[in-house]
Amino acid sequence: MSDYTFITTEEHFLLQDALKKNKQQLTKFALIGFGLLMVAAIIPQIYLYTHNKLGDADDSLLSFKNFWFWIWLLSFVVALVFALIKVTDIRYWAIKKDLTALQKGTVQAPMEAVYLENNDSQTNIMILLENKKKRLFYWMRGALEGYRAGQEVEITYARYSRVIISISKK
Repeated sequence: MSDYTFITTEEHFLLQDALKKNKQQLTKFALIGFGLLMVAAIIPQIYLYTHNKLGDADDSLLSFKNFWFWIWLLSFVVALVFALIKVTDIRYWAIKKDLTALQKGTVQAPMEAVYLENNDSQTNIMILLENKKKRLFYWMRGALEGYRAGQEVEITYARYSRVIISISKK
């Protein structure tokens, strides 16, 4: 890996586009979380109040009148949203840091693995470095055609998010 240099204006726009796509993913996950919150809050109430007496339903742990029910429910939804973010490699905060730092790096190494993610909107590339460490880089502009594991590539990437700015075969 090389020393870091400043990114150009064009590369800055590429990072802004990647940030926009990541923000859309975050919004989608927040809406999924809100939908699950509504479903998980309403279904137990319907069951409780149709199968129990009013007083028994109000005293239940699953009652919307119980403070601990809401703590559990919100904790579940927050954990689910963060799990979705982690599993899908959302790089929102790292890209924001890159847009402030404006630094890029270059690496030349063989690709260990190449795979699509996030409904084929992102290609992840695993690189094997000289010190036998593996590092994951992210191509945020859809499927990257013509690149296979084992090929030697040169990648220019944003420093913190490891979003690929440019890639070429060697």
